[in-house]
Amino acid sequence: MEKKTVNQEFNVEVLELVFTPDEVKRAENEAVKYVNANYSIRGFRKGKAPKGIVMSYLGENFDEIVFDELGKAVEEELKKEEQLFIPAIVVERKRNEDDSVTFVVELHREPEAVIKDYKGMEFSIPKREDVLVNYVENKLEELRNENAIIEPKDGPAEIGDVVEIEYTIVKDGKVIANKKTQEIHIVEEDDRPIVKNIIGKKKGDVVEFERTFEDSDNVYNYTVEVKEVFKRILMEIDDEFAKSVASEVETLEELKKKIEEEGIEAFDNWKKDFLRQQAFDKIVDLVDVKISDKTIDYFVLKSIENLIKEKKYDNYLKQAGSEENLRDQIKESIINELKRDRFIAEIAKENNIEVTEEEVLKNAEELAPYWGISVERATEIIKSREDLREDIAANLRKNKVLDLVIASATFKEIDAGESKEEENKEVAEPSEATESSNEPEENTEEKEETTEE
Repeated sequence: MEKKTVNQEFNVEVLELVFTPDEVKRAENEAVKYVNANYSIRGFRKGKAPKGIVMSYLGENFDEIVFDELGKAVEEELKKEEQLFIPAIVVERKRNEDDSVTFVVELHREPEAVIKDYKGMEFSIPKREDVLVNYVENKLEELRNENAIIEPKDGPAEIGDVVEIEYTIVKDGKVIANKKTQEIHIVEEDDRPIVKNIIGKKKGDVVEFERTFEDSDNVYNYTVEVKEVFKRILMEIDDEFAKSVASEVETLEELKKKIEEEGIEAFDNWKKDFLRQQAFDKIVDLVDVKISDKTIDYFVLKSIENLIKEKKYDNYLKQAGSEENLRDQIKESIINELKRDRFIAEIAKENNIEVTEEEVLKNAEELAPYWGISVERATEIIKSREDLREDIAANLRKNKVLDLVIASATFKEIDAGESKEEENKEVAEPSEATESSNEPEENTEEKEETTEE
């Protein structure tokens, strides 16, 4: 077998592996043995059909068996290749006029990346006083809503009301939730079917509807009875309100001061995440990756296949507006993800940034509340799952690199409104691969179908 490079485009090397006629004949003989051992050809005892008959009987399919036999040697040869970014791709197998056979193979190697100096980048940060004013106002409104007075009403349920319901869910004739009760606060942005179907209904009304969930073909039949409708009465924000929501204060000003102190701590935590997100966004512009469109196309195709498999493709297509737009969005997402990965890997290596096992396990303290389990249980889960430990380590490594970038940056104060605009620029990317929630897997549909909280 002769191996030669016929083309090189950035990180993709195209090889031709050519088998001589003698090598092809040996493969043909092996193919005949295989056919005779596994199939019977009419007019011949099993295992006794001559080569010419086998070739005539199988036609083009015989070549496929020969190619598969030669492919074993190709596979062994490709094992010698190092630093492949994705598995080698056989793009063509053909028989030549001189009875030789050629395999055309693409080798996608790790793409080269040029990383610019990250020191001295400028980041924006909202003025703390602006953020605290908003924090206090929002917190007061939150407390006002949490402590609203509710009174029964005779009329239909409207936006702002609280409705007590009793519901039953049936799937495939089986009751999976039987006369469960729940209180629902109707807000305008809540578009859940169970909410939309009780608006306008009065005490004693019964409504029935079907519901499906994204990524599932299951159909759930709901029967919902309105048990009571309540009107919410919001208190005036004054001294009496302050005393009713916080026993340790006497006046509204004291409550505002208490909330502001909480806000200062919250601001410091939020600021760290806000700056990390900026750094995460900006490092894309610091990396130039020399990568072939063939490699990108491979990942685009895989992403689309995954979306189809997970039954998310139609939803993403609808959001994108067209197949071309969706492919462009996926392509941009893949390139940006690759740039970020390379930046984080190179800077971590350059600065000897490592993540210890102790740091990974300590992360259980932060993850446990999100998972709704104890720290001890979270630690056990992390210890038992290597994939989870790797995800956590990667996230910690990323944050260490981003903190390094932030430490060398300059900062510009902006109004709180401008910072909100910066946050709103962030959009979810189709590949869904840049961030990981590090959550244990669970059946979201099963959880959501039996409770509408």
